[in-house]
Formats: sequence, structure tokens, C-alpha cells
Amino acid sequence: MTQMKDQASDLAQYLHALEDSLYVMDWDGKHFRYRYVNRAAAEISHIGPQHMGRTFEEVFTHEPEMGKYLHHKYMKVIEKGESIRFADGALLPTGSLSGESILSPIFDEHGNIQAITCMTRDHITRAEDRQHLHHYAYHDELTQLFNRRFLYEFLHKSFGLFLIDLDNFKSINDALGHETGDILLIEVAQRFRKAFDSPYAIARQGADEFIIVCDTPILKSAEQAKRILEVLDEPFILKGRSVRVSASVGIAVSAERSELSVLLRQADIALYYAKSKGRNRYHEYNEDLRYDQVLKFDYEIALNHCIERDELILHYQPIFDASQNKVVEVEALLRWNLGHTRMVSPADFIPVAEETGLIVPIGEWVIRQACRDLPAIREKFGPDVRIAVNISRVQFEEEYFVERLNTILTEEGVPSRHFDLEVTESLVMRNLEEICLILEQLRAQGYTISLDDFGTGYSSLGILSQIPIDKFKLDRSFIVQMNPAVISALLAMARAMNLDVVAEGVEDGEQLIQLMNMGCPGIQGYLICRPMSVGDLPNIWFPDATRPYVM
Repeated sequence: MTQMKDQASDLAQYLHALEDSLYVMDWDGKHFRYRYVNRAAAEISHIGPQHMGRTFEEVFTHEPEMGKYLHHKYMKVIEKGESIRFADGALLPTGSLSGESILSPIFDEHGNIQAITCMTRDHITRAEDRQHLHHYAYHDELTQLFNRRFLYEFLHKSFGLFLIDLDNFKSINDALGHETGDILLIEVAQRFRKAFDSPYAIARQGADEFIIVCDTPILKSAEQAKRILEVLDEPFILKGRSVRVSASVGIAVSAERSELSVLLRQADIALYYAKSKGRNRYHEYNEDLRYDQVLKFDYEIALNHCIERDELILHYQPIFDASQNKVVEVEALLRWNLGHTRMVSPADFIPVAEETGLIVPIGEWVIRQACRDLPAIREKFGPDVRIAVNISRVQFEEEYFVERLNTILTEEGVPSRHFDLEVTESLVMRNLEEICLILEQLRAQGYTISLDDFGTGYSSLGILSQIPIDKFKLDRSFIVQMNPAVISALLAMARAMNLDVVAEGVEDGEQLIQLMNMGCPGIQGYLICRPMSVGDLPNIWFPDATRPYVM
């Protein structure tokens, strides 16, 4: 027993002699309470025996933000259940800089955390070290400009800013190396520093982006933007080469001080707009303008909920077969009634859905809804009518696309022969061999396969013969130009390859007559019928389909 007491006394003496600060905090499931601090910790924190058993909140009543900071810091260990290292140089709520610390949990015999130890090393005490770390915390290491952290903590409100992005900086990195790219960034920073002094603050946001913030009202923002571009006019000498560098500038200004986060978002939008118009340009954010990237972001958020909010609609456009004098197919066309108040063009939301992958669940909704609309369509146009559905590249590249497609049709009780899957030339040409294998599998299962918008892609007639399709759809550009020799040649080729053909975009009687006289079997367009809901589809037939020229 005496030996154990001696060992405990020795241990306390050793801990007391440590130069590193040691804190031990008891955990009761809700609060952390001081249990032990060694000499180094007591000297730095001024926490002594009188504070033992007290919580962070109770000890730091005069600095409540510090109490909250420490509680949240220790809670990370409770949540993770393992040791966590915190780097030095973190700005504490007290205004001082933290040292490097390691927080470790202590478990009881049941595996529950009962205490946490904190070992802090190299806590900043000397004025010169503190000054060095303060500089490191608020400056970019490469250019020595202010960093984004400085702007948010010391200039969190401003009258305006310029967000600058170097054009084609990646090309310079790739051609001359990253070290040369770093030299360029340093020289750009030096030029900005010489050109813009008080009341401007210059910061590097990261990579090749710089921020110039103004602490007074900006009266002539365009002139300042031109100054920024002029600063870069003179060529840079990199590895003995004369290299010209341009930039794009996004501008955000306010008549009164505004939150930096708001100004940065506006400048970022303006920068994106400027870059979309070409290099070496600037643009000032205008809240009255419609910015594509803002719309895309808003659409992305809304598309996440479009199915559950019942905002999607299917319209159908009939495809008329003159030789049979009847509608043989209807194309399902997706519409989005955003918020049940505004119809969004497919040209606006389909690309967003494809970029985000949301087209996969949306595409499955389309197929399922088309299955449910089929009985009404068959009642209108006959038992053999098909529904054409556009399949996007993103859907097609899903690993279990074919299985999911078959599952939906099985669940809805619809045979595959009632579906025509439309794919584009660009989709097929991405990976011809692999795509053809999948198309052959789908055709073997009874699906019709169509090549949509034929003539707008880059497949040759030779490759067309390799693609396992049942028909192709002539793009409306052929119909608008109406070159009989070209269309007749394509129709002859289709007949020789045993392919069906549909002419898209037929809008007047003259086009219809010429196409029918050339023997084009399928007609689709506003002349036949506009896209509409399944309940509004009309009966379509011609009393004398054998004499189209009299119509």
C-alpha cells in the first residue's frame, strides 16, 4: 500500500514537472468538470484548486464564448470516442492563439467515457512567437497577401469587392510546371499590392483567385475593374518566356456596408457570367438579371422534391403513319410545373437533372407514369400503339438500368413491345461496342429502339449500319430545309436496311404532302398534333390518306 502511495506521489510530481500543459476533465454525461491541471496548465490558464469540480461555463463566466468553445471542442471526442489532435495557430475566443493539443478519452470498466485528458504543447507565450503565428493565421503562405480568414474576421462587412480569376492558369501550370505557376501568383500579388493601397485590402482566396475589398463606397466600379485588368497587361517573364496573362473579374458593390459572405456570393455569380462571355472581361452583379448558375442551383434544389410534390407531368405527341392512316405511337414528353405555379422549359431543367444524376429517379417516374397512361392511350389509338420514351446518357450508364426498366414494366403489367426507347447519336457514339450490346439485349426483350434527332450528331452512314435499331427519326432541320434529293436518299437507305423512319417537326401541309409523296412512313409535328395531356389527345385520321396531295 505504501509503495502504491509513493508511486502515485511520484506520478503527480512528474506530471507537475511537465513543460506541456495537462488538463483532466471528468464527464458526467452532460458537463465537463475540472479534475486536475498540472503546473504548466495552471500558469497559462490561471486555473487552480479552487476551480476543481467546476464546469467550463462556471469557470469562464467572464468569457462565456471561451466556455462554449471548450465544451464543443471536448464534445468532439465524446462523439468520436477516440483521440483527436488539434493543430496550433487556432484563434481562440479570447483573442489568443492556441497551441497544438491532443484530447484523449478515458474509459471506465464498461467502456463508457468517464474523463478526457488534454495535453497542449508549445502554447504561445513569447511575444515574437505570438506575432509570427498571428501573421501565419491571417496571411496566405505563398503570396503573403491576406487570406480569406482575415477578411471574414476583420472585414466581415464592406462596401464592395472585386473577385479576380486568372484566365487559363491551369494551362500555365500544365505547360511550365507548378513551381512556375507559384512564381506567377507571387508576381500577380505584387502587382496588385502596388496598384491598390488603402482603402483596399487584397487577399488570395485560393488557387488562382484573388479578392480586392474596398472599405469605402465604390463610385466607379467599372473603372476599378479596368485598372485590375490593366495591371496584368504587361507580360510576365516565366522561365525566360514572355507570358501574357488575363483575368476575369466579378464585381459586387453596395451603397452601405454589407455582409462579406453576401458580396462574395454576388461577385462569384458575376465572375461566372463574365467568364461565360470570354476572357479578359468584367461584370458587375445585377439582382435584376437572370443568372444561369443561380437558376441551375435553384432548379437542383427544387428537382430533389419534384416527384414527392407531384410537380411532374407527361404530355404526349402522336406519331402518324400515313400508310396505315392511324397513330402508331405517341412520344412521352416531360413537363415540370414548378410549385404548381410555373411551367419550366425542359431545355432549362433536363440538363440540370442530368448533371446532378436526378434524371435517374425522374426517368423511372416517366417510365412508370407512361405505363399507367397506356390504357387510355390504347383506348384512343388502338391496342398496338407504342409509347416512345427518351433515355438520357446518365440513365443508360446506370449499372442496373435494364433490370430497373424491366422491373417497372413488370410491376405495372405492361409488355415491353409497347415501349420505344429513343437514344441519341451522341449517346451511342460514346462507347459504340458496349452500347450496342445493351441495345441488342433490349431489342431481344421486345423493346423498339429508335435513333433520335438523326443528322445532328456525328455518326456516319457506315456506323449507322452497325447500330441495332429499328428506326431513326429525321431531325426537323431536314424538314425545314426540305431537300427532296437528300430526304429521298435517306428513305431509300432506310428501306434497304429495313428501318422505319419518322420525320420530326412537320408544321405545314406542304411539308406533309412532300414527305408522303416521298414515302416517309412516320409523321410527327405540330401539324399532326401538339404535345398535350393524355386526356386531351384527339382522334387523328385522314378520310383520304391515299391521296395526300388533295389535303
